[in-house]
Amino acid sequence: MNNRKVTGNLQRTTIWAAEHWLATCGSDLNAKAQKICATAVQELGRRTGFLPMAAPLLMIILLAFNPLLLEYWMPIAVLYLLLLMAAMIRIALAQKISDIGGGERVSLARQYQTTVDISGLCWSSLVGLMLLTRGIDQLTELALIATLALTAGGFTTLTLEMTLWRRFVFALWMPLILLTTASAMQGLEHGWILLTIELLIMLFSGIQGQRVVRDYITGLLSQTDLEQAVSTIAFQRDELLTHESRLDELMEQAYRLSYYDQLTGIGSRSHFHERLTANILTRGSGQRRFAVLYLDLDGFKDINDTFGHEAGDELLKIVARRVGSLMRKDDFAARLGSDELALMVNNVANNHDALAVMQRCLKEIRLPVTLQGRTICPRASIGIALHPADGDTALALLKAAESAMHTAKRATKQRFARYSPEMTLAAEQRLSIEQELRSALTTGQFTLHFQPQISTTNGCISGVEALVRWQHPDRGLIPPAEFITVAENTGMIDELGEWVLFSSCHQAAKWFASGMPPFSVAVNISPLQLLDPGFTDTVRAALESSGIDAELLELEITESAIQTHSEARDTMMQLSELGIRIAIDDFGTGYSSLASLKELPIDRVKIDRLFVKDMLSSERDTAFLGNIINIAHLLGCDVVAEGVEERAHIDKLCALSCDCLQGYYFSQPVAAERIPEYAREACDLALEDPGLARVAVTAE
Repeated sequence: MNNRKVTGNLQRTTIWAAEHWLATCGSDLNAKAQKICATAVQELGRRTGFLPMAAPLLMIILLAFNPLLLEYWMPIAVLYLLLLMAAMIRIALAQKISDIGGGERVSLARQYQTTVDISGLCWSSLVGLMLLTRGIDQLTELALIATLALTAGGFTTLTLEMTLWRRFVFALWMPLILLTTASAMQGLEHGWILLTIELLIMLFSGIQGQRVVRDYITGLLSQTDLEQAVSTIAFQRDELLTHESRLDELMEQAYRLSYYDQLTGIGSRSHFHERLTANILTRGSGQRRFAVLYLDLDGFKDINDTFGHEAGDELLKIVARRVGSLMRKDDFAARLGSDELALMVNNVANNHDALAVMQRCLKEIRLPVTLQGRTICPRASIGIALHPADGDTALALLKAAESAMHTAKRATKQRFARYSPEMTLAAEQRLSIEQELRSALTTGQFTLHFQPQISTTNGCISGVEALVRWQHPDRGLIPPAEFITVAENTGMIDELGEWVLFSSCHQAAKWFASGMPPFSVAVNISPLQLLDPGFTDTVRAALESSGIDAELLELEITESAIQTHSEARDTMMQLSELGIRIAIDDFGTGYSSLASLKELPIDRVKIDRLFVKDMLSSERDTAFLGNIINIAHLLGCDVVAEGVEERAHIDKLCALSCDCLQGYYFSQPVAAERIPEYAREACDLALEDPGLARVAVTAE
């Protein structure tokens, strides 16, 4: 409301300044008013032409048929010469105004105004003298008609500025009205009637001229707004084309360098697999053994959270350089994941050699590193597997080395471990979790919690995100981070995801049936579900069985799911045709984000909590977040910010025009029965506080 009021006041100020540009041009005006002023000044010069000569020509004709005025030849000659000179100067000034630019135009326009005033005064005085000397006859009637014609002619030239028109009408009619008044007082027949008509004409001309000025300036303002809008759209289009071109270049470069990691410069996962396979084939069992080291940086997430992703990338590059410096000609290093490296070290005969290699790696990695002015000592966990004792294929060796790394990470930090068969216990544990998951699905151990999403427009609840929880009979409430990956790896994610989808839709139907106003229900979708050809039919069945509208169901999909699987994109298109809303979850943490928004039917963007967390300590992060929101809005997407935990987050995100907020500042994920109460409290507080109300609801 306040923004609209300020905008309206600014618009009215701009129009008033543009209508009075002879008085306001050159002062501290906004750019739009200055542009309108410049256009009006130039148009004044263009419209003038030779029209000012009409008054002297008409007057010389009228004087030629009025010999009685010869006895007043001295004042008449002076008035006529002034009229003629003013007309000629006015024509010359108009030509200059058309030819030159800049602030000098305004000065010339003010001189032009003076000539208009002189012309009006001279003409009106001459006509008044005719009226005094001849009374009302055919010649004076013609003179009055000529005065009307000059007034009408002024509409075509002088209704470009309010002050210019008012002064012209006053100068043209006021002397005549005064002389008519004098004639009427001397007994001029019908003099008072004539005076009344002149006053009405003067009043009508002034009012009508002001309307013409306002219409013209309003038209210029609309034209300026349209030009500005077209310019903005063109600029934004060029920006998007630039980003698209850059994105194409990066993708082409990634294709050319697919065998090497772009960040660290060492090998990629696929390249490492090829080299490892080739090494196994060329060496055989009779040659000297080699080792595979699986390295994982400890506390890497803490580095990202504390120093930011740029610092994390810098640390990865430093560690990659240090590890690469230890590699010999026949050895090979690669980056397998975000903070995972793999090393293939040849000519490792026994455990003693393997131990020496790992110690050298750990010693080199632990050297101090300075990140953003603070010194840290990187930590790593290393698992090692030997060929052929621990595996005779590339996949087996990598799995063995990874199992050893997980053992080292669980045992103690900054240590290493050699693979042993006992480490297969981890696989048995995963099997146990798998069996418990299957039992949980059949016995109804899963439950849904919902986290509200708050609209920045009215402070009320605009949606909820459904989050699955495992109510284990022995271990209590288990968060999804501990079982979703296992469900995906074991193939149970489809069954679990289907349960979450149907349960969320039916719960929403219960809320709406109880009288709650409709709001969106967001459900997280696994990448594996999108690869299921029957997933669209599953969603359709969930909508039909619950009876909720398709537009109230929102499916959240991670960037990686749509970047790495083309089949997922086809499924998204089918879901969009059903009317389902599609949201990209954790936006900004993946790659090709702009391509996702541009090419896919995305309705909503969920900004990752890391961006929201960093915005309070970095103006650059705030600006970057603002750009993400602007681009998303430009492409027709709503924006939801996750991880809102402080009032300062709300203030900044509202200033950046974020549409919706979600986080612990408002509420933790709560049971379904708490949502109606939360919705009422949120709207009540929003009515009390025009700003975004804080509603603290915690899980019981």
